[in-house]
Amino acid sequence: MDSPLAKVKVQPGTIKTRIEEIDTTIEVQFSKPVDEQMLSLFMTLKDTPKQAATDARDECFARVSQSLRKAQSCLVSRDMLTLDELAQDLSHTALKIGAAQLLSSAIEIQGLARIGDFKTAAELLGRMEVELFEVKAHYA
Repeated sequence: MDSPLAKVKVQPGTIKTRIEEIDTTIEVQFSKPVDEQMLSLFMTLKDTPKQAATDARDECFARVSQSLRKAQSCLVSRDMLTLDELAQDLSHTALKIGAAQLLSSAIEIQGLARIGDFKTAAELLGRMEVELFEVKAHYA
């Protein structure tokens, strides 16, 4: 038996839910998807070898993708508490990869989750998909 969430299809720039379709297409490309200073400060705290840092970064990318999918599910179910927790996790993970814009968006999602503004949160989640793509491209 398929869950109702199995029918939800999400692509960067568009969020489709059973309730409504929200166009979140943005055409702005951030000039620096990764804040090198923020990343270097974080890396000095961890003192991680280069290969381990690369593996950790790949793990962070997977974690962000998974958290974004779960957050989109929270929009459908209107689950404020879980969306708040996922936003906290997204902000911590964004910090680890030096993604300043992603970090900023995650913090904003957290605030929106706490007040129950799911429409604006949906728009931001669409933007975060694009931001994640840009961060991945930076490291490629």
